[in-house]
Amino acid sequence: MKSNLSRLLTAIFLFSMFMGSGPGLRLINPDPTDPNAVFTVLGLPKIYAWGLLWYAVQLTVILIAYFKIWTTDDGAE
Repeated sequence: MKSNLSRLLTAIFLFSMFMGSGPGLRLINPDPTDPNAVFTVLGLPKIYAWGLLWYAVQLTVILIAYFKIWTTDDGAE
């Protein structure tokens, strides 16, 4: 159980690192010559919002790993 979860969380974390600062930026970066391009989302530049989204994914992965995988089960309750 923990092994499958740890593999999944590792894959999600690596994917978020790849998409957050890598080619994922090309997906959301608007064309500066397009007159109808939208450069902000909720008042933030799209690139900042994109990075914050992937940081939130990474934080979620870390919290799940902390509470589900990195627990000590020594039976000393």
